[in-house]
Amino acid sequence: MTPLDRTDLIERDLQSHAKTITEFTTSIAELKKEVAIKGVRDELKDEYLEERLGKIEERLNGINRLGWWILAAFGGTFITVLANFIFKGGLVLVAK
Repeated sequence: MTPLDRTDLIERDLQSHAKTITEFTTSIAELKKEVAIKGVRDELKDEYLEERLGKIEERLNGINRLGWWILAAFGGTFITVLANFIFKGGLVLVAK
């Protein structure tokens, strides 16, 4: 093998390695881009989920407050009816 043939072989190997390195670099850049996009998507999903959970919690608190007021209204009505019954005489038995 002559030195010129050897130089050509080394040059072809060098070009092949350069091409492979370029492909790897491009693949790595694409993977980094995909990971970044996925991270942003996950952050947006988390924000949206937190917002939805906050709204659900507010609705549940509203239902809880409404239930308390309904219970208070029925309790107050019961106490009022009972007091009215007692003041009007209650269970007075008339003896004959």
